[in-house]
Amino acid sequence: MTSIDQTTALRSRIASLLAEKGSRVLPIQDIHERLRVLHPDLDLTLDEVRRETEEMERDGLIVAIRSKRYSLIELTPFVAGKIRVHPDGFGFVPQRGDEPDLYIDRRSMKGAMNGDVVLARVEKNASPQSRRASHKDRTAGEIVKVLRREHRLVVGRFHADEEFPFVRPFDFRLDADIEIDADETMGALDGQMVNVEIERYGDKSSNPSGRVVEILGKIGEPGVDIEVVIRKYQLAHRFPQEVLDEAENTPQEIEPSEVASRVDLRERNIVTIDGETAKDFDDAIEVARLPNGNFQLGVHIADVSYYVKEGGILDREAFDRGTSVYFPGRAVPMLPERLSNGICSLNPRVDRLTFSAQMEIDPKGRFVDKKFFRSVIRTKERMTYTNVHALLEAPTPELKERYAYLLDDFQRMHELYEVLRKRREGRGSIDFDLPAGEVLLTDAGEIESILPSQRNVAHRLIEEFMLAANEVVAEHLLFAQQPAVYRVHQPPDPQRIEDLKAILVEFNHRMRGDAEQIRPGELQKVLKQVAGTPEERFLTELILRSMKRALYSEECSGHFALALQYYCHFTSPIRRYPDLIVHRRLGELIASGTLYGDRYGQVSSQMPFMAAQSSEREKRAEDAEREVIEWKKVIFMRDKIGDQYTGTVTGVMAFGLFVELNDFFVQGLVPIASIGGDFWSFAEKEHRLRGSSTAREFRLGDQVVVEVKSIDEDRRQIEFLLREAGGEVVEPRRKWTRR
Repeated sequence: MTSIDQTTALRSRIASLLAEKGSRVLPIQDIHERLRVLHPDLDLTLDEVRRETEEMERDGLIVAIRSKRYSLIELTPFVAGKIRVHPDGFGFVPQRGDEPDLYIDRRSMKGAMNGDVVLARVEKNASPQSRRASHKDRTAGEIVKVLRREHRLVVGRFHADEEFPFVRPFDFRLDADIEIDADETMGALDGQMVNVEIERYGDKSSNPSGRVVEILGKIGEPGVDIEVVIRKYQLAHRFPQEVLDEAENTPQEIEPSEVASRVDLRERNIVTIDGETAKDFDDAIEVARLPNGNFQLGVHIADVSYYVKEGGILDREAFDRGTSVYFPGRAVPMLPERLSNGICSLNPRVDRLTFSAQMEIDPKGRFVDKKFFRSVIRTKERMTYTNVHALLEAPTPELKERYAYLLDDFQRMHELYEVLRKRREGRGSIDFDLPAGEVLLTDAGEIESILPSQRNVAHRLIEEFMLAANEVVAEHLLFAQQPAVYRVHQPPDPQRIEDLKAILVEFNHRMRGDAEQIRPGELQKVLKQVAGTPEERFLTELILRSMKRALYSEECSGHFALALQYYCHFTSPIRRYPDLIVHRRLGELIASGTLYGDRYGQVSSQMPFMAAQSSEREKRAEDAEREVIEWKKVIFMRDKIGDQYTGTVTGVMAFGLFVELNDFFVQGLVPIASIGGDFWSFAEKEHRLRGSSTAREFRLGDQVVVEVKSIDEDRRQIEFLLREAGGEVVEPRRKWTRR
């Protein structure tokens, strides 16, 4: 049994014990004795129970009351959870069930920092005056204690005050400066970004203090932005030596005995299709025509599970990272390069171990048959999206000659892609086909340009084939009742759909269907309606924001956006840990059959924890990637102050207009105080600013001319000045109203 198994099992049993009547408040010794009676097979020591109980307390699952007598948190007047701190200093702690988050006034924070796990007491009789007006409807509380600190290291800007040097955190949700002893600065210069180790956490009356442990450089220097964001999000960016040692000991050649035990596909025309800069290739494909006229699709995925053994050093590191993180010009991989770019990567014309999903698909896109097996392949070519697109749409004589022996294969791939695409459209799957801003860097790491990302037929082809493999694997695991981690996407909140309908009406678009029972096909119809209109980008992003996040779950509850009943992630185990989980569960199913008894309980008990952490790690990676992109955009605009651009109004708020430049995918704010020519009122439900005397309006989707007024690199913010089409500044007036 792995450490994850043991932790999950022991926690579950402690929680079950404390939930029983007569056992709801117990000291450590009693918990230990009762567990020994209930589970004599565990052979638990008092120290083991004490350690796990204290960890459960730090995680906010139980609470110590009455002199170290423990109770489940839900049986007490306390709440526990990760606090989210607003830049203004107040915070929120999640409550149980559907209860609104507990509001914590700045004076009640007790030194808690954003992300800390805290124990809070609900203040039932708190006066409205103790809360901000905008949060007067929320239950107030106060922090009792910090259970687990999120931040041991904090990244920020060093200020070389002669008497009291300090570091101001880069994350503006950490609103306390960190005091630095004059002997602990590492010689940092004023304005440099540094990493600080906190030695004493602050409280109600004092700031935290620490020491500089790393100097990153000044903002604006190539690569410093990525280094700062990596540390802000606490991304593991260096592999421990023991992990590198295990990777180094991984054989780079395949044993003949292993090849003999697998299905040999090395003579088939199997290829990879990826971007020009990709270095790790974890999926390869082939398409054949069967004598009955059906297609045979082979999706062959790097067999990472063969090299990364469950519970081993590499596995623990991969689980902790959860996913690879991709920044412009740099990647933070889940696995060491010796695996991710080496023996696991499906490099061209070398033998590689794979896990194959082979599907028979009829001309209507129905899956007639499917097989899953371990295989060995030797890819014929390392294809790029650009070349495959050219071969399918407008092949040059040079390309046709170079890939002559594969032309029929690519044609079959395109035919199958069309079949699968029609099937997906038929079931109402949502396709967000909107280009995003892609940051291009020079060799020196400086920003060269921001261009719209390209998504051609080759991208779509691979996407359809991967969706097919993920669907059939999920269905197979579910029908076999095999524990696994699935990719799920719940329907949107009905209120968000009602809000979306109201905005669509403003643009003369309609969406049918009951908000409570909305189907993905209705949203896809709206996307087709707005395609090619001036408001396409804004409304597409609005539809995207109206939907919930896709997550990982131990329950296969369907994927709303894809309109699929069964879905998981199987196709990218080099860069996503959930795919590795799926490979292991599918491999065990093939080798040993459906799990049952103790083995079933052992494996299934891990899945909720693994799914939750995988979802959290994915969100962390996405947030970090997004922040770097936004920061790069701000840096890109540094030398464009005073320049004018056409943009689209993407947000209307009481405090101003958010405008995205049409040329660069860069967003900035036009403060309402800078908009003149009238007295402006904010119509919240209509998402408009309206002039009281001129009847002029600014609304979502409007095209406006703006001038870049200023940038704030620390806050990643850009301020625009609204100009008329003729170039005149719209002079501000002093008064505006909110309606």
